[in-house]
Amino acid sequence: MDVAFTITRLLQSLFFISLLVLNACNTVTTRKSTGEEVVMSQEEFSKYVEDVFRHHNQVMAELMAASTDRIDQPAAESKELEQAEKDMVRACEPLNEVVTETLSGETLSLKLKMTLSEAVPTCDKATNRVEDLVP
Repeated sequence: MDVAFTITRLLQSLFFISLLVLNACNTVTTRKSTGEEVVMSQEEFSKYVEDVFRHHNQVMAELMAASTDRIDQPAAESKELEQAEKDMVRACEPLNEVVTETLSGETLSLKLKMTLSEAVPTCDKATNRVEDLVP
């Protein structure tokens, strides 16, 4: 009877662990640009990635359009914007790499996928910072 009980307990534990693993594969724990931790489904996270990528591209376009206006900006404001732009480019590099690889049909490495949960909110925050500084 002890053996049957032990086997039953073991099977129940394995079932519970497999449920946790399956759930972990279907969710992504990340942060919002505000720093608040959130758990998203794969679908929600994909939408978040797409939204951040689109916003980043929109801000880059605004930045290019406003580049002629920067001539009239005070030097301190111009330097602040330049630094924020550099920070944004660096922060958004993993996101842009994922999009480029996806569009070219390449298979994403696990390492690159794993960086997204941290890179996307960092890119979002950096993009918001640049957007606030664009004249």
